[in-house]
Amino acid sequence: MKIRKRSAAAIAVVLCLSLLAGCSGGDKKSGASSKEDGRTTLTFWCHDNEPWVKAYKEMAKKFEEANSEYKVEVQEYPYEVYNDKIQTALTSSTSGPDVIAVWGGMAPNFIKSDALSEVPADLSKEMDEDYMEPTVGIYQKDGKYYGVPMEFNLEYGGMIVNKKLFDEAGISYPETWEELRGTSKEVSEQNGDIVEVKGFEMIDTDALICNYLAMILQQGGQYLQDDDSVNFATPEGIAAMNEILSMVKDGECDLENLTADEYCYNDVYQDKGYMSSVGSWAIGEGTDSYDLTYGEDFEYVKVPQYGEKMAFASETGWGIIVPENGKNKDAAWEFVKFFSQPENLVQHNIACNQLPPRKSLLDSEEYKEAMPNVTFLLDILPSGQWMGPYNTSDMRDIFNQTFIDLCQSDDPDVEGALKEASEKITKECQIGYSMD
Repeated sequence: MKIRKRSAAAIAVVLCLSLLAGCSGGDKKSGASSKEDGRTTLTFWCHDNEPWVKAYKEMAKKFEEANSEYKVEVQEYPYEVYNDKIQTALTSSTSGPDVIAVWGGMAPNFIKSDALSEVPADLSKEMDEDYMEPTVGIYQKDGKYYGVPMEFNLEYGGMIVNKKLFDEAGISYPETWEELRGTSKEVSEQNGDIVEVKGFEMIDTDALICNYLAMILQQGGQYLQDDDSVNFATPEGIAAMNEILSMVKDGECDLENLTADEYCYNDVYQDKGYMSSVGSWAIGEGTDSYDLTYGEDFEYVKVPQYGEKMAFASETGWGIIVPENGKNKDAAWEFVKFFSQPENLVQHNIACNQLPPRKSLLDSEEYKEAMPNVTFLLDILPSGQWMGPYNTSDMRDIFNQTFIDLCQSDDPDVEGALKEASEKITKECQIGYSMD
């Protein structure tokens, strides 16, 4: 998950306020490090997701209690301006924040410009040994790490289901792909070109490509070639695309969420849909944003597997970076190391409804006890591969537009469209530096 949607008016207000704050050299939020009461003050930047900010502050407090020589100030900013603020801080001749929470998709821009401090050897060794491949992929350059994962980002494997609608219809949750498609067709309701009640949905900006790649891999196929180029125009890629296109053709769902840049789970929470593929983070949207009750109004269950073997692709999610121009790099890395300790990281993952990035946490009883609704995802995490050395935001845009064009075509050339999209993604979205 990258960010929850906000109203346009709210975004406009916080955008103006944030930009004004960022331009004020004497403002507290300038990110300058300082000595206070004999302690070194570290500034930690993050985006303004309320539960996450609370968790970051708890981690800062815990670090201060264990290290009395430090103070950590957590400063949050609207996601809509966050990337630009980081870019400005990293390229400034004066130091800005000491530690930054960053979405994996942002990291290549900063790594490419040599603006980040290299992960210390001891922590780098832990990343090699204990972190799962998709979580570290984007933070590498020339065999070195420039960021540390906080989570395993997963937009495949689970789905929000509307328990009330299933109970009223007297049907059970599907357990196989065939049952999924059958149930989806049975419960969906279409009025002309409008699907008024959705069956199974996976057509939004996050879920579409993640499910599509999983469907290729589960057939035993592969979209990443030996030279890291992309090829969707394989038998497995064509079959997967035809399967997804048939969901729209059969009236089980539509393009509404994809074209509006909204998440499909909103339909489920609004009683306009039965099932929606989404990451486990969306559970909190149901309980918090919609004031629904888990176990009564909705539940989170497995997405039935499409192919014979479990496999999926995941992009690198949220992590922590340390600017190269920071005044307190050694102290900053001490904080990151503390944050990354399994006993601390698992508490952060629980607080933020995240999946753990470390292999050693897959058997964590603390996590399983606190997160019983998502523990089934822990079993599939080792089956994931990194999505690849690509700007995944741009990759999504190209793929999603290809899908829209195919849906709107009277005589779609699936193989040709996938070949064209593959070539465009390979040419325009690859990270321009060596990972090894």
